[in-house]
Amino acid sequence: MRGIEGALFATQNAKGGRFISEALRSLGDKMPVTELSLASSLTYGALRRKALWKKIFDVYLKGAKDKKPREIDQVVSDCLLLGTAGLLELRHFAPGALVNGLLEVLKEKGYKKAVPMVNAILHNVAKDGPAALEKFSHSPRLEDRAIYAGIPEWTLPAWKKSWNNEELNEIFALARLVPCASLRTPPKKRDEVMTLLATAGIDGAPSDLFPESIRLSSTVYPSLVPGFDKGLTTVQTESSMLVASLVSVFWHRVGGTILDMCSGRGVKAGQIAQSLPDAHIECWELSPARHRAAVREMARLGIGDQVMLRLGDALSIAPAGKKPSVVFLDAPCTGSGTWNRKPESKWVLSWAKIDKIAELQKALLKTALNLAAAGGIIIYVTCSLLRHENENVVADALSETPDCVVLDVPLAGPYVRRGRPWGTYILPSLPWLDGFYVSVIIKRTEA
Repeated sequence: MRGIEGALFATQNAKGGRFISEALRSLGDKMPVTELSLASSLTYGALRRKALWKKIFDVYLKGAKDKKPREIDQVVSDCLLLGTAGLLELRHFAPGALVNGLLEVLKEKGYKKAVPMVNAILHNVAKDGPAALEKFSHSPRLEDRAIYAGIPEWTLPAWKKSWNNEELNEIFALARLVPCASLRTPPKKRDEVMTLLATAGIDGAPSDLFPESIRLSSTVYPSLVPGFDKGLTTVQTESSMLVASLVSVFWHRVGGTILDMCSGRGVKAGQIAQSLPDAHIECWELSPARHRAAVREMARLGIGDQVMLRLGDALSIAPAGKKPSVVFLDAPCTGSGTWNRKPESKWVLSWAKIDKIAELQKALLKTALNLAAAGGIIIYVTCSLLRHENENVVADALSETPDCVVLDVPLAGPYVRRGRPWGTYILPSLPWLDGFYVSVIIKRTEA
């Protein structure tokens, strides 16, 4: 399977809710690494700024009378999306080869009649598209700047309620950073992994933000990284590492059992366990698939005996032993802080979904506050930059639990912003950082 055909496959799968990374991994044994790289670049480039590319190629679909874009088949539209993104953003691909490849895919899939139209539109995009991009990039309208950054225009009211215009300009500019991978190593193993990377010809640099992090200059497939099979490397953003490291900070103050309420595939739980070999950690996960992935992750890291993994709903399940002293709640969210790294997620959202997510977050945080032992710590985390999922959720939970108060978050640096009034944001200021929010709450000791 060729890279362009692979990109079309991944793009179509993303619309059905599948992660781009999962779709691409499923193609791993069907194409050479170079073609897989092309498929990855095209898919991510297309979906990061999907609305922008569509606005540009829609100009050439408009009829002379009604000025509305013509109705076209979804496969044709996806080829125009990939072609527009490839021509205007992925400059290292030969335009002629890219367009010809897309036309061949259309022919093979039975869309021969659309070939002349797609060829003509992409020719116009190559000629006039750079000027259109320039216009968007210098527009004074916040709506245009959002589209240029890859932010869905309909979400702007939520962004405006979260940040002022100056801050939004900064965040929208950061959304244009091309993300790179960072690797987490076990404690005191970074030098060993650096040697493994150098031997394999992979450029890596020690992070100055996190002592167990190594920064790469591009994205990477986790299982292809040296040391992965031995549990020496885990692909994880530095924002994720920073918020998970807070568990260790507060556990050293209060001790006791740690509860990871929504442990997902176990990436953060693995970090917590490796940093606290003497702690007992209980993890809950609702999804059977993610629970199975977490079981595999603990086995890969060699810490399966230290972590209790339980399948169940965090709103109804009860701790297996004593009340936890530290509750880590990495709540389901819109992922607005990770849209640049996982662009597929933003195009399947709606206001109804966002409101539903916020209600779930409130219920989960209230449950966490009730579960924690007296004097215990609750660490509430999202990978969202929207107040609707962060300060508003914390305010709602605190209003019903007067025995809980917010503590300062021990994170500092140019990438950190204080919440209003609670919590701390990590901005995606570097290619190895995603946008995160974290609030730390203490449950007062009983009289």
